[in-house]
Amino acid sequence: MKDLQADLDLVRSAASGDEAAWRRIFEQTCARLFSLLCFQTGDRDEARDLMQETYLQAYRKLGAWRGEAPLETWLRAIALRKACDWKRALARRIRTTVPLDEAMRVVSAPPPGPEAEAEEFERAALRRALARLSPHQRAALLLRELEERSFAEIAAVLRCQESTARVHHTRARQRMKQLLGAHPLQVEARDWEGQRT
Repeated sequence: MKDLQADLDLVRSAASGDEAAWRRIFEQTCARLFSLLCFQTGDRDEARDLMQETYLQAYRKLGAWRGEAPLETWLRAIALRKACDWKRALARRIRTTVPLDEAMRVVSAPPPGPEAEAEEFERAALRRALARLSPHQRAALLLRELEERSFAEIAAVLRCQESTARVHHTRARQRMKQLLGAHPLQVEARDWEGQRT
């Protein structure tokens, strides 16, 4: 494939120490990778940290990329594993700490106008619903619905069979429908902007 050959050439250059090639890899993939990590973590700062760890690991293991799928797919797989590890570590920390509602008091700002309030309510509901999906379901849903990725690409990111990627996507849609009501995916792309750079 033409794209795979371009990726192979870029990786070879980067692996041989060409900083411009590594910069191109970063610039071509960072926005979508950051979006994926934001949706996985729900926290832009954590997403930045995980993105940095992802690129650091990728740089160290450039020779491990075999060129069987696009380079971005390989990077997404690394990022998804980093996000899953982060979630497991976070769950362990949460189990050992005092619940937030008992430990903190939130001072509320003046209420926004009705339209802004409704939009924020919808975004918050969407974020809460996404947080209740498994990491694989969330990734399958976001890659398919937001980025219009093929199930083959999603399967490569999730490191599973294409049929399994389809199951993750279907279950995610069903769960979102339960959590949000009849039309869960008719949310405009602008509603995801809070998670983008």
